[in-house]
Amino acid sequence: MRIGLVARFLGLPIGLGTYAVNLLQALDRREDEHEYFVYTPTWNELPPLGPRFHVRRSYAPRGSRAALTLWDQTLPAVAAAREPVDLVHYLHPAGPPFSPGCPVVVNLLDAIRWVVPGYRLPYPYDWLERRAVRRADLLLTLSESARTDIERVLGIPRAKIRVTYLGGPPLDPEPSSKQPYFLFVGGTEKRKNLGAVLEAFESIEGFELRVVGANETSPVHDGRREQSGVRWLGHVSEEELVELYRHATALVFPSNYEGFGLPILEAMARRTPVIASTSSSLPEVARGAAILLDPGDVEGLRDAMRRVASEPGLSAEMVERGAEVVGSFSWDETARATVAAYEELRERAS
Repeated sequence: MRIGLVARFLGLPIGLGTYAVNLLQALDRREDEHEYFVYTPTWNELPPLGPRFHVRRSYAPRGSRAALTLWDQTLPAVAAAREPVDLVHYLHPAGPPFSPGCPVVVNLLDAIRWVVPGYRLPYPYDWLERRAVRRADLLLTLSESARTDIERVLGIPRAKIRVTYLGGPPLDPEPSSKQPYFLFVGGTEKRKNLGAVLEAFESIEGFELRVVGANETSPVHDGRREQSGVRWLGHVSEEELVELYRHATALVFPSNYEGFGLPILEAMARRTPVIASTSSSLPEVARGAAILLDPGDVEGLRDAMRRVASEPGLSAEMVERGAEVVGSFSWDETARATVAAYEELRERAS
């Protein structure tokens, strides 16, 4: 099968960029006869890929949402029709305004734009995303929770949506020494629920709370709140984040809404206990290896932090179970499930 992959976000340090590069590399590792045509702007960085991958670059101005949306709407579909390919897969929520002459697969990683206040795109971008996901022959998303939300808020038939979980990082061979701090990843973004963590942390002595992520004020961010024992680290490099995970007493991640919840796997891969919430997709990812609480249960959160910090046996058990969980999420499995969706769609169309 000849497969077109529209990869506008390759090389960019955001979730869609991480997804695109890891999926391409995992597809490259597969031993199959499928051929891939990658449509991407000229300025995107691609990982090294084998001879089954053919890169088609085209011009798109950087930094202009309108121009990039126009690129989504035109050049990839024209190139896919010219090849021709057997199906085209947009690795982000976009699609062609006309049929490229083959089935279309679209990635909609989650329903945050329509579920959480403040995230809705302005018109016409919201309309274009809705049109793309409704016209697609098949949607791929990251969790059963996201699948349910997409069905509910956008009216997409469940049978048209497939779940392809993300992969986790490689597991550290051994646990690292722990230091007296809790780690929070997500900055002051409102849906991440930092306020509950700050409140729970107020009466915990002998520990720091280290907060990674933007701490700006915006429609979707709370203002930064100074508090004793809290270190605001802002954005950190990937290498710095790995070290923060390794040496944390626990990751505290009681988010109100996630499409997946990659920080859970990132912490488990570094053999660090996880305290998270029962909200959205997080129980799916944690798979029983984290302490899960209602995101509004501040007292329960405080108790969980104290228990993990003071009970070595509990911490060791959580690390062991987390190592098993992270091993069950792999990018190779993501690629396998994605190709299975392609093949199912081809059979349905034939």
